[in-house]
Amino acid sequence: MITMIGGESVIEVIGKKRDGHELDEDDFSIICHAASYAPPAQIGAFLMACQIHGLSKKETALLTKQMMYSGASFEPEPGRVDKHSTGGVGDKMSIILAPALRAAGAVVPMIAGRGLEHTGGTIDKLEAIPGFNTGLTFEEMEDNKCFISRQTEDIAPADSIFYQTRDITGTVAQLGLITASIVSKKAAEGLEKLVLDVKCGRAAFMKNEEDAIELAKSMVTTGHALGIEVTAQITRMDYPIGKMIGNAHEIVECVECLRGQGPWDTMELVHMQANALGFDIKDKIYDGSALDEFREMCIRQGVDEMTADMLILEPWSVLSKAPDEIRFTAEKSGYITDIDALLIGQKLCEMGAGRTGVSNDVDHGIGIELIARVGDFVKEGDVWAILNYNSGRGNHLYLYDAITISENKPKDRLPILIKTISIDDCN
Repeated sequence: MITMIGGESVIEVIGKKRDGHELDEDDFSIICHAASYAPPAQIGAFLMACQIHGLSKKETALLTKQMMYSGASFEPEPGRVDKHSTGGVGDKMSIILAPALRAAGAVVPMIAGRGLEHTGGTIDKLEAIPGFNTGLTFEEMEDNKCFISRQTEDIAPADSIFYQTRDITGTVAQLGLITASIVSKKAAEGLEKLVLDVKCGRAAFMKNEEDAIELAKSMVTTGHALGIEVTAQITRMDYPIGKMIGNAHEIVECVECLRGQGPWDTMELVHMQANALGFDIKDKIYDGSALDEFREMCIRQGVDEMTADMLILEPWSVLSKAPDEIRFTAEKSGYITDIDALLIGQKLCEMGAGRTGVSNDVDHGIGIELIARVGDFVKEGDVWAILNYNSGRGNHLYLYDAITISENKPKDRLPILIKTISIDDCN
């Protein structure tokens, strides 16, 4: 089968990239608009050619633009803002940030994703709320001033096809393809500003600062080329963020944060991201208007009013919690010097809080609450974490290895923010 658009075929575009030539906008238009019906082998060949020869800054921007244009998109407007995180353990900031920004006057059209490997996904967390519809149509998004929805067939459909193919062709790690996948969906939202939380460390996909900076610069440059003011914040991801990890558990913490009672690190990240977008949300959290916006967003997205009210008043009255519980206790007295976020994320995923490849089902009630955190002093026998799980799935005993206790008090924690990247840093 030869897929043709105009006078050039998909095969010719693949051949150009295979031979190391730079592709132009027409080439990317052909590939992106043919993605839905071209043979999978052709899409795989195109992506592998990109993996082998790389994508220049210009090519990355053009590919991103055409991926965006492969579906519907919103007209850019002042005041339309969003954020994206590359994924972490306990990373729940989007659910707090979106309604808080709306309370401050922003329009927040947020397209979010599901969990990937050991990292939790915003969409999986929101689906822990009974009735919450994460699959809004484009029409349902149009007049909505604040929503969080998953990517549907209306938004950047070429990205969905490329993403699935990258997962099975060894092309996931290509920098330009990662950039295009993330930024194309954000560009389709018609944004004025975007803040990126690029996680770096043991429990992040980017393990070192150099790789995180390279990805950040690629996304900032590409977003800028598409007319979006993009700021990237490179942040540490070694310890769990906040006290709650797991889908329903993190919704509980989001409500606490919107009440102004959230953990310091979660709130530091939320305020840092809001500030990067030009909004001060402190007053909106403390006067209750951010929490009101969260309630209204839930109702707009399918949650009945009684459930929304109970979610605000007593989250666990409407959220599921796995029936079995184990309390992890300190084996000796001392200071907690480490809590391994990667190990916790992996083990929760194996227990059913995330996807392992064996099953796509997610148990929203599985999660862990950290009673003590890095820097705290614990006595032998003190409870440092409470796990809710379903017996018979996964081995919770490995979680005992997640904590390190020392006689010596740890040094002050390094700042969460490692580096901020703007377009001025990319030239």
